[in-house]
Amino acid sequence: MNVNTDLNLDSHRLVPGRRAVTVLSRPAALAAGTALILAAAGCGSAGKSTAGNAAGSAPAAPTKAEYVAKANAICSATNGPLDATALKLATEPSPAEAARVIVGSFIPEIKSQLSQIQAIGTPAGGETTIATMDRLLGGDISRIERDPALAGPAAFADFAKVAHGYGLTDCAPLS
Repeated sequence: MNVNTDLNLDSHRLVPGRRAVTVLSRPAALAAGTALILAAAGCGSAGKSTAGNAAGSAPAAPTKAEYVAKANAICSATNGPLDATALKLATEPSPAEAARVIVGSFIPEIKSQLSQIQAIGTPAGGETTIATMDRLLGGDISRIERDPALAGPAAFADFAKVAHGYGLTDCAPLS
């Protein structure tokens, strides 16, 4: 999903003479990576419907409680690989290697989590909130794909605010 948002959540601008990935210094990288990882874990939602059964009828939409429980379980189960990626980012010596890890490992892990959460389905009454979470997360992912130096603790803050308010507290807990 490639969604642009008008939100400017990055308060830090690149400073001439500094490395492009200064947000990935050891302490910041660990916090940022974990935040990004966990944000992605609970990222998104279920704008997609699942296939019907053999008789052709559509499956019942999950309740909000079922959706929240399943999404939080996905985030919890996938936080391990994301934490490992965050630790790798915290120990990477060069901005180029950190960017390679973000694009080659971190973003695909986040997209996988998003797909798993979308497969849950959308609870009745949650369509607007879930669409907002999808839009925000998609925009965050797109920005980081274009410029891995944007990865940092606040990279998914907009998504996390909406997701946590909806109950997805295991997703992006540090954002």
